[in-house]
Amino acid sequence: MKQHFVTLLLVLASANASAQPFGARTMLHTPDVISPAVLPYLACLYAERGLSLLRAADGTHVTYDKSGPDCAAARTKAKADAAKLLAAKPPPAGQDSGTFIEQALDDMDQYVASLPLQQQAAATAVIGIPVTIEDEVKPAYERYDDCLKTQVSGSPVTSATTMAKFNEAMKVCTSVRDYAVAEATKALSAKGWDEPTRQRAAETTFAKIDESWLAMGRQYQEMLAKREAAPAVKKPK
Repeated sequence: MKQHFVTLLLVLASANASAQPFGARTMLHTPDVISPAVLPYLACLYAERGLSLLRAADGTHVTYDKSGPDCAAARTKAKADAAKLLAAKPPPAGQDSGTFIEQALDDMDQYVASLPLQQQAAATAVIGIPVTIEDEVKPAYERYDDCLKTQVSGSPVTSATTMAKFNEAMKVCTSVRDYAVAEATKALSAKGWDEPTRQRAAETTFAKIDESWLAMGRQYQEMLAKREAAPAVKKPK
């Protein structure tokens, strides 16, 4: 079983785009069996790009070893902690534990390296708050995410109307969200959690999805405001 780490991206078609064409979702898949050990390393990689990583179950920030100028210490600790977990529960299909761990960490490196940097947002993309979701929640998440993006995508906006559009999308998709939370709660029974735990995890996950959506809107609004305030560039005759 795996856990999805989801980052919502709002990718602009061009520097002069007035609508919001969305880019494809970017997702990282990490084995559940070592996720407690390797999540702090991912949090460190995110922090280097100006992002924070939130736990799906309770929405708290994932902490990591901050010693050193980069994530070397966090990676070393992740490998050691993951090895301890695999000593009690070996990886599937007889895979070598060391290779299994390295692959998971390498996947994180490649995934985070593919994300736009915060300082590049004005030219390429707007990054929301990264949200972790369980595998079982993915279908419900995608249904709600599609609804939100459908309401906003392709609509010309200005910095003055951006947040109204993003908030309106949430209101229009309220029933879709309610259904998604209910479906996610049912789906999480596969983890063996009791109903209160499943309900809390589902509600927390979708609350963080909403937070990421609005953060994305605010970042897009800021980008539009800077663009609108910039002096017009005259084309050569």
